[in-house]
Amino acid sequence: MRIREQSSSLCDTESKQYTGWLEAKGKHLFFWYVESLSDPQNDPLNLWMTGGPGCSGLIGMMMELGPCLINEDGSGTRRNPFSWTANASMIFIDQPAGTGFSYVDEGVEMPSDSFTAAEDVHIFLQIFYSAFPHLSSLPFHISGESYGGHYVPTVAAEIVRYNKLDPGLRAGLKIPLKSVMIGDGFVSPLDTTYGYYDTLCTTKPGVDTPIFNETRCTQIREALPRCVSLHESCYQNPDPILCHAADSFCSGQIRALFDNETGEGGRDPFDITRTCEVDQLCYTGVLRIQDYVNEPSIRDVLGVPKQVGNFTVLNEEIQDLFGQGNDLYVNTAREILFLLENEVDVLIYNGNLDLACNTAGNLRWTERVAWAGQADFVSQDMRVWHAPKDGKTIEAGTMKEVAVKANSQSKKPSRFSFVTVDRAGHMVPLDQPEISLHLINTWLIGGEL
Repeated sequence: MRIREQSSSLCDTESKQYTGWLEAKGKHLFFWYVESLSDPQNDPLNLWMTGGPGCSGLIGMMMELGPCLINEDGSGTRRNPFSWTANASMIFIDQPAGTGFSYVDEGVEMPSDSFTAAEDVHIFLQIFYSAFPHLSSLPFHISGESYGGHYVPTVAAEIVRYNKLDPGLRAGLKIPLKSVMIGDGFVSPLDTTYGYYDTLCTTKPGVDTPIFNETRCTQIREALPRCVSLHESCYQNPDPILCHAADSFCSGQIRALFDNETGEGGRDPFDITRTCEVDQLCYTGVLRIQDYVNEPSIRDVLGVPKQVGNFTVLNEEIQDLFGQGNDLYVNTAREILFLLENEVDVLIYNGNLDLACNTAGNLRWTERVAWAGQADFVSQDMRVWHAPKDGKTIEAGTMKEVAVKANSQSKKPSRFSFVTVDRAGHMVPLDQPEISLHLINTWLIGGEL
């Protein structure tokens, strides 16, 4: 266990902050823990995981929702007035092992699927709570975006399964998990592809004319039935050969129509109204973060071990491993079902300009989760919700929500909410920081939008 308290030299959090590495079976996971600006002794704890797979949690911290953001020239950081640490303490983690500043011992393999990674994160959390025991009495939430649609449900499900064990079989703490929050999540690969038509062939706030012409939209319409059929076969029988074939067809006939035109100066799958700034992840901000934390002086302040090589915001080896391990084709909606059945609240939010993990696709799978609240959820129309922005209250997007007891043994209702955010892409906290903070703060206190 290596933990050090940080000063404001790297990030002026205006509250206590700690960085370090915790070991899980030869896997050393890097974290940056920042206490709440409001009431750290009583405010909830929120774990943040960026997607990828293989993307560093520092993208979320320094480009979206952390207390400080990378500045324009990458030489330092600036305060974020809409940090999610306003009313919650935050853990930003580099996981799976091998991501960002996290690393593995010699002879230890990096994870190749979300479920193995979830076991590692659960061990990490047990050690983290032993280092900060006062947090064990506070509500715990898990949040993430993009491939966080795989990470967040699997980590949460791992916690719930452990908590349900007979006390005699539990060596560690029952983590007080209250909810999960998934932004623009990659949950169901089938539904992500299904949403390409709605995203590219219809209008919405910020998109007055469809992105694709009728020829391309017709091609998507005609390919979707076969794509859906193949993916459903993969879900029913997750054989790697079958799943790769399904993904190959859907990619070649549908996703490639857009994806082949991405990259620097091309289309941006994370915001269909933008042009890609750089090849990797389309945002120059991620490269500024990468350059900043690779500075020898920064690594020295963080105490980066010699075993850690050059920091990259995206470890492509992990991405390849997850593809080879079939994880890219898994539907984690079943983990969402498990959470709802075990009294864990679920918030799904989506930027309407995102194609990579689009609103239409994520709405489709949320309506197919077969739990006690499904009928009420499906029958509801989306309604407008409002949020503050620049001193005014505006229409922020649409939403629907149910709160239903999952079964006769349930002690409380499970809350399931789907929220869209207009004029936001894949990274809602980046595009609409004030609105996203309002959304999260409202959720954390159990309020209504």
